Amino acid sequence: MDGLCPLCNGLMEYRKKCSKCGLDMEDKGRMQDYLDNYSPYLNYSITDMVDGEGPNVCKHIFVCPICGISSSVNIDKTFI
Repeated sequence: MDGLCPLCNGLMEYRKKCSKCGLDMEDKGRMQDYLDNYSPYLNYSITDMVDGEGPNVCKHIFVCPICGISSSVNIDKTFI
């Protein structure tokens, strides 16, 4: 059974502060969606294995709108 990312599906909010300026960073979505032009359209069961975190974690990229610093965050998937 596949889990759902609560962040991708709007079930939760996650706030991450920039380590440089302290502002809220913006969620830019799943890291796997930035691998190539077609990765956003691939089945999650395929792309979830790319980052090595496994099928129960969704890795998101957060970027500071001022500094441009990026950081990744592992979001645990929920099973409904």
